Amino acid sequence: MSMVSAKEFSDWLRLRFGDLNEGVALTRKDINQLTGRQNFSSDFVNDIHFELMRHGLAFVTDTSREHFYLVPINKQSWRDRLELQFEKEIFCNIIPLNISSQ
Repeated sequence: MSMVSAKEFSDWLRLRFGDLNEGVALTRKDINQLTGRQNFSSDFVNDIHFELMRHGLAFVTDTSREHFYLVPINKQSWRDRLELQFEKEIFCNIIPLNISSQ
């Protein structure tokens, strides 16, 4: 098996998992096996991430660089999300008045 480039691997990931809402996780061993590499650098991971971001996907790692995650990007603005949440809280926190004849 010949070594796979970052572009080839990102295309493979996108075609197989790009439509999943929850994304997928891979280990360093998985990536080595799938790409035919014995080792890979952070530049390789950055290149994969760069290729996938153009398609609304992120490829990120944990701090130990042993686990990697392909996840869809949510393009909703944090401000819009916060305002939507605030509106829901206002409506949910309204206490109905029990008007009874006394």
